[in-house]
Amino acid sequence: MGNDAATYENYSNNTDTSPSLVLLMICFYIFLYIERPWESISVLHGFPIERTFAVIMILVAFLSNRFKIVASPTNKWIYGLLALHFILSPFAFKTGDAVDQGIEYGKMVILYMLMLATVDDEDSLRVLVKGFVFAMFIYVLHSLWEYHNGRHFFRMGIHRMIGVDSTNNDPNSFGGSVVLSLPFVYALLRTEKKLAYRWSYYCYFGMAVLCVVLTGSRTSSVALLFTVLLLGLAQKGKRKIVALAIAALAVCVLWTVMPDEKQERIRTLWDKDAGPANAHESAEGRLEGFEVSLKMFAREPLTGVGAGEKNFIGYRMVNRIDKAGHESPTASHILYGEVLSELGLFGAIVFLGLLGSIVRCCTRVRSHLLEAGLDTGFSYLLGGAIIACLLLLLIFGIGGHNFYRPHWLWLAAWSGILVKISFPRVES
Repeated sequence: MGNDAATYENYSNNTDTSPSLVLLMICFYIFLYIERPWESISVLHGFPIERTFAVIMILVAFLSNRFKIVASPTNKWIYGLLALHFILSPFAFKTGDAVDQGIEYGKMVILYMLMLATVDDEDSLRVLVKGFVFAMFIYVLHSLWEYHNGRHFFRMGIHRMIGVDSTNNDPNSFGGSVVLSLPFVYALLRTEKKLAYRWSYYCYFGMAVLCVVLTGSRTSSVALLFTVLLLGLAQKGKRKIVALAIAALAVCVLWTVMPDEKQERIRTLWDKDAGPANAHESAEGRLEGFEVSLKMFAREPLTGVGAGEKNFIGYRMVNRIDKAGHESPTASHILYGEVLSELGLFGAIVFLGLLGSIVRCCTRVRSHLLEAGLDTGFSYLLGGAIIACLLLLLIFGIGGHNFYRPHWLWLAAWSGILVKISFPRVES
């Protein structure tokens, strides 16, 4: 056990602790992807900032011998999903739209590949996760400032906070992004020694709760409660009871001070008389979308109707999948219907394989570190955070079509990196 711990410590803490240029560029690219300043800052409109920086990042990675495929248990599932986009495209409702969606997915796969090839130790992995969290910090802070200045949606009878960008700024999507980041904030907080960083994480937790309330997103609210419960259960001994008690008290206080319109919005989860009628119609629309997805899957069980929202909507409308008089040119709004209807049985199998692979990587690493007496370190906590985020993605999938969120690939990369740094002799 002592030898295992020493081996891990020697491998996960290289003498050169300064992050590489490629790693810093990956962190900045994550910031660009999340914040999307060309969408929120008028003087940057029209500038291909993300694309230009991505090309430079790939070039630097190539020159640094980091643009390569590194062995990982998650590879076959990630590259399998990428291949399926193109293999199934001839059978899609519109082949061109399926290919375009495959290209967009391929761009996310490149970042996945770069993460695996660049991060070789725990310090670098911490920098990568910290880069993601601070990108979210800036995004949330900027969005709060714009909300203060009057930027919001009026939807479902209430004022709803939105993200500062225009691509992923929907209240539900924005609230989901905020909640999905919290497990990683917790992992960093538990292992952070610098007081300034610790206070910044506490500040982010507070801003995250405020943002979820202001979005009026029911799914995000449920996911936030689930996250708080997970964090409480993650404690040991008496700390678990104390943490759960504090969490319960905090939820009660939050509900008491929450604006009436936001309370009314959440009540629609269990009270049919609460909120405006369109709030209940929204939930019914998701159920109808799932039923439509199953009908599409029944018609095209092996290949699906084609990757992407355009194929889903096109097939839905042309083939009159909805009941007469209830036609709706909208997407599935449910992850499980999205995967089944667009990628068919093959896509569903590979997607399930990816989920299983991520969980296996994390549980394997956590078991190894627990045996080595390293169950309070960053890698151990990150493994738990990845599993928690995966569960949250599946919860959000009940109320949204989130298959093309980059988080799936980031979790796959981070779990693969954990295996690489925890079992260096095996993987090498």
